[in-house]
Amino acid sequence: MEVCRILVVEDESLVAMDMVDMLTRMGYELLPNAMGFNDAVAIMDTQIPDLVLVDINLSGSKTGIDLAQLLKDKYKVPFIFITSHSDKQTVNTASATLPSGYLVKPFDSEDLFTSIEVALANHAARGGQARSADAGLKVDDSIFVKTDKNFIKVKISDICWLESEHNYMFIVTEKGKYIVRSSFKDFLENIPSDQFIQVHKSYIVNINKVESFSHSELMINGKEIPLSRNCKDDFLARINRVL
Repeated sequence: MEVCRILVVEDESLVAMDMVDMLTRMGYELLPNAMGFNDAVAIMDTQIPDLVLVDINLSGSKTGIDLAQLLKDKYKVPFIFITSHSDKQTVNTASATLPSGYLVKPFDSEDLFTSIEVALANHAARGGQARSADAGLKVDDSIFVKTDKNFIKVKISDICWLESEHNYMFIVTEKGKYIVRSSFKDFLENIPSDQFIQVHKSYIVNINKVESFSHSELMINGKEIPLSRNCKDDFLARINRVL
């Protein structure tokens, strides 16, 4: 089995040592640590990691945000932000670079492991190189959703609707409701798009679950979901109706 190679970019030595210790015990392969932007680029010019863990607030003229943009545009490597800050401005700035994850210090080894494996699985699903470690997180007809410290298998056909709220998204099924940190766009890249349609800025529905609808709303499992004017034409074009 191929071992995932990880690059840690962190200018706080004690934090970096703690992360390296956790990652080593998990079985990952570590590239030499980088203290900043230039160190990271020098390392990646000789060997490309499978994943980068990067602190947002690196010392020097270029920050972790700058490095993230380079990782996305040049190296095509997934990355997870590590930060002590979770304020709205920092999160919004970081989110613009499309990270594969966002970990707020302090975190434990289980949080770190989960973030890494989900990031690798999502990268593989979007066309990156598939890894054997990802196989348990995504299968043809299902997705695995994190709840606390576990992953729950959810069949895509069981999803009733998706509901967006700030930086989170609710996945609602007949069996339960799960919350994930994802955008509609990122999530739909991993599921069959022909089965789902956006009906409102905050709602995407499984078209096979729609029980009834009117000019302004639709019904799924007793839930009234708004149907916006901007989405109505697309929705009606997908629905089989008898006029």
